[in-house]
Amino acid sequence: MSSIFKIISSEQWEEAKITGLVPRRPEDDIASLDSGAENSCILICEFGDLELVCTEYFKKNDIPVALEVSPSSYQGLVKWQEPTEEKPWKEGRLYVDHLLADMVLSIYSFEYLESEKNQKFRVLGEE
Repeated sequence: MSSIFKIISSEQWEEAKITGLVPRRPEDDIASLDSGAENSCILICEFGDLELVCTEYFKKNDIPVALEVSPSSYQGLVKWQEPTEEKPWKEGRLYVDHLLADMVLSIYSFEYLESEKNQKFRVLGEE
């Protein structure tokens, strides 16, 4: 099983290093309500979908980072949804209240690209 990723802002990562808990994002709360599950969930993705997910949910000023988490840390708690027209990436839902900061294996940064037609993020690599 490959690694799973959670994208958050750089500011949220700084907070996580202090508190030990990765802060939830607004889209996590929306997904928790939509899933109808008793437990809340956190949206995650695979490496190949980082740029699509980051571009969908983040703005340049967020300075997003992707946290790589070992899936074995959360074995049996992840459910994947196939891509849709609205979300053309494989969306994962990790059924926990929070990610633990000490479960983060690596951190990836992004470069913001802007043109006349669109704006997007590109993965730069591991920090």
